[in-house]
Amino acid sequence: MSSKLTRSDAIFHIKELAQSLGAIANGTDWHLFGSVNRDEPNASDIDLMILCQSDSQADTLRCKIDTGSLPLPLHLSLLTFDEASAVNAILVQQSCLVLKIASDEY
Repeated sequence: MSSKLTRSDAIFHIKELAQSLGAIANGTDWHLFGSVNRDEPNASDIDLMILCQSDSQADTLRCKIDTGSLPLPLHLSLLTFDEASAVNAILVQQSCLVLKIASDEY
């Protein structure tokens, strides 16, 4: 696999992935962080944090998402909104919200 993946390319692939999941992704926030988010030229993986409504939604997404389906390996973190808030995950990871899926989007 090529390591020449731009931030905008990664976001495109993330949005495709989210859409392919359908309604199980409703109500989630998708945050990109790490080297791809910084648009570094030789990124080796895509760091993605998905904030979920519940533990069961996070578990379902964990089972449904193929971490090998994107152009680079996907390092996936799934947290509930409460967990992310408790550990200040967005600030700690210096992540950027790249996709917010409404509760009734799909």
